[in-house]
Amino acid sequence: MQHANVLEQYKMQSLETLTSGEVVVKLLEEASKQLSISIFLINRDNIAKSYDCVSKAQRIISTLNHSLDMNYAISIELRDMYNFMFGSLSKAIVEKDTGLIKDILSLVDDLKNTFKQADKLARSGKQHG
Repeated sequence: MQHANVLEQYKMQSLETLTSGEVVVKLLEEASKQLSISIFLINRDNIAKSYDCVSKAQRIISTLNHSLDMNYAISIELRDMYNFMFGSLSKAIVEKDTGLIKDILSLVDDLKNTFKQADKLARSGKQHG
């Protein structure tokens, strides 16, 4: 039991040392994972568990959406994208549309890679600046 507590402490400390960009990347990685599992489950006719996975991805997207700082112009575009993804996932799960989920998965992965690059650039700029 003590081993589990040590592992949980390690996980918490690891999360606390992440940059905000790394946190966004981790969240998008989890959303991507949940959407991939959802597609797999729909193909296995396990709609209830697939719905749970899509719901988890939607909660992540919603969290990212609500964390936006609207003082930046890019935040308006991100809000539109998050709203689009959230709505599309609602439609996709009702219709059991793996094609639509794959489209949103692709957007999530593209966004994740963009944030990864932006965080990398931001950290290298701080080191040189």
